[in-house]
Amino acid sequence: MTPTSEYRHNRLEDAIEKLTEISSDLNKVIAVHEQRLNQQEKQVQTLEDVMEKRREENEVKLKDVYDTIKNEDRNIIQAVDRMREENLTQYEKLQDRITSMEEKIWMYVGGFGVLMFFIAYGPNILGLFGKK
Repeated sequence: MTPTSEYRHNRLEDAIEKLTEISSDLNKVIAVHEQRLNQQEKQVQTLEDVMEKRREENEVKLKDVYDTIKNEDRNIIQAVDRMREENLTQYEKLQDRITSMEEKIWMYVGGFGVLMFFIAYGPNILGLFGKK
């Protein structure tokens, strides 16, 4: 071999060694990045799982809220219906009492009118029957 060819050969060997080192370093970097990507994928999957779990919990809580609202509405409607029935019963009782009082008042007024009529015209009526 000639000195230039030997020099080229050594340079090629050095270049191949450096390329081998670079390739090895690149493989290490790629392995590290691949590990990081896998770790990030796991974290993303964990976050997705947590988000799905929270979504399901929120759906359950929202359903509970809606059920509570429906139950409270039903309870309020029942209470209003009971109050309406009680008011109707009280109204009917008061109406009966007022009607009874009106009947008694008109009977007293009528009786008082008849009594006043007999007091005012009693002697004239008795005179018709022959007594003075």
